[in-house]
Amino acid sequence: MRLSLILLLFALLSGFARGATLEKIRVFNGDGHTRILLIADEAIGGLETRSSQGTAIAPARATLILPGTTLGPEVGENIPIKERGIIRLTLSDLGQALQFNVEMQAARMLRARAIGKSAILVDLTEPGRGLDSNLPSEERLDAWLRGVSLVRAAGGPPRDRKLVVVDPGHGGRDHGAIGTQGTRESDIALELARRTAAGLKERLGVDVILTRDSDVFVSLRDRAALANTENADLFLSIHANAALNNYHHGIETFSLANASDAAAARVARRENAMAKEWSEEGDPLLGRLIAAGTDRLSRDLAHEVQATVIRRLHGTYGSDDIADLGTKTAMFYVLVSTRMPAILFESSFLSHPGDERRLRAPHFQQAQADAIVEAVGTWFSRQKEE
Repeated sequence: MRLSLILLLFALLSGFARGATLEKIRVFNGDGHTRILLIADEAIGGLETRSSQGTAIAPARATLILPGTTLGPEVGENIPIKERGIIRLTLSDLGQALQFNVEMQAARMLRARAIGKSAILVDLTEPGRGLDSNLPSEERLDAWLRGVSLVRAAGGPPRDRKLVVVDPGHGGRDHGAIGTQGTRESDIALELARRTAAGLKERLGVDVILTRDSDVFVSLRDRAALANTENADLFLSIHANAALNNYHHGIETFSLANASDAAAARVARRENAMAKEWSEEGDPLLGRLIAAGTDRLSRDLAHEVQATVIRRLHGTYGSDDIADLGTKTAMFYVLVSTRMPAILFESSFLSHPGDERRLRAPHFQQAQADAIVEAVGTWFSRQKEE
């Protein structure tokens, strides 16, 4: 009997330990209003809120107790903000709950409630001030969490067909990388994009918009703005890679997050070079303004595209010549600025003689395009099932 009670208690405690995990925090700072999105892997119930006035030696503090919640590996215990009256966010493990604190220069009104399947929305407003209409609304954030474009969530007639924006990298005065035989990245990207666009229309029956269909310059800002304005379901940017040596080769696919390694950061710097008005370092809010609901969808799509392209090319060209560099993350301007699932595909290295030779071949271009189309079709089908 005693053993049975011990086992029952252990089971209950184990079940409690498998509660929600806080995976992400997004902060939107406005005029007298801060909106914070806490994203967990499971729903959090029984919220408890507390607040305190500031004193001469301690900042004002708003406190939220998250029962049965633990801190995920991607969320730090101390997150400095230092903007618009918000000093920092801190998190403490209370054993059976997680304590979330917001330290402020002055006291604010606190309101917290659940949105979506497993997120908490926190509003902090100065006394006598209302909500800042320039911040994303609760409805739009709820749609964001479900992976819907923030722009589309604001309104507009529904579409019968999916819309994919295909973005051939570079163009015009921005030729991108130059291969060992003089091949221009802008030309390869355009040819791959045209073949991919044709396949998406013919095989998947989706609408497609190319950000450019000739050798013209289109700014990174305008590429992202086009996708947002058209409320696209998917943004697919196509490029060719390059290295400072002639032995790196292979294929890789990127989605949006902080750079996964030094090589990913280098690729992002090269592709972002034409966005003179923007830099990751120059935007202090960037890391907290990443689209919270689309990052999972983008990662899933990147994995699907990478796996399908490698599988098909290995079957045709063999694994010795086609290197699988996997999926990575980096802060590409076009991925940061789009508000729908988005990936950037690096088709091979122009700086590698073998990769460049294959990239110039129509059969290789078509094989890559066909694989991308297949992957997008699989990904769309998966969204319907979910």
